[in-house]
Amino acid sequence: MLLGLLGWVLNACTAQESFQNAEQCAKVEVGMTQEQVRTLMGAPTGDDTAADGGHMWSYLFGSATDTQPIKIIFSADGRVTSKQCAPQAQGDERPDADTSPAQ
Repeated sequence: MLLGLLGWVLNACTAQESFQNAEQCAKVEVGMTQEQVRTLMGAPTGDDTAADGGHMWSYLFGSATDTQPIKIIFSADGRVTSKQCAPQAQGDERPDADTSPAQ
C-alpha cells in the first residue's frame, strides 16, 4: 500500500511540474535571454549545444510514462529564436494525471 501511495504522489508531482512548465513555456518570447528564461522556467532538464554555438534547453512535460520535452532554442548570442511547447503545453489547461488508486 505504501508503494502505491508513493507512486501516486510521484505521479502528482510530475503532473504539477508539467503544468508549471506548460504555463511558463507560454510566456517565453523570441528575443529573451537565457537568464530571463532561467528566471521564468528554472534550470532546464537538458542543455544541448548546437554546431552554430547556440543551445537547446529542454524541460519535461507529460506523465511518468509519456513525456514530451518542451524545447527552447537559443542562438549563439544567447537569445531565444524559437520554442517548441508540447501540443498540450499552452498553459490553459492542466495535463491529465492518473489519480486512480493503485491495485
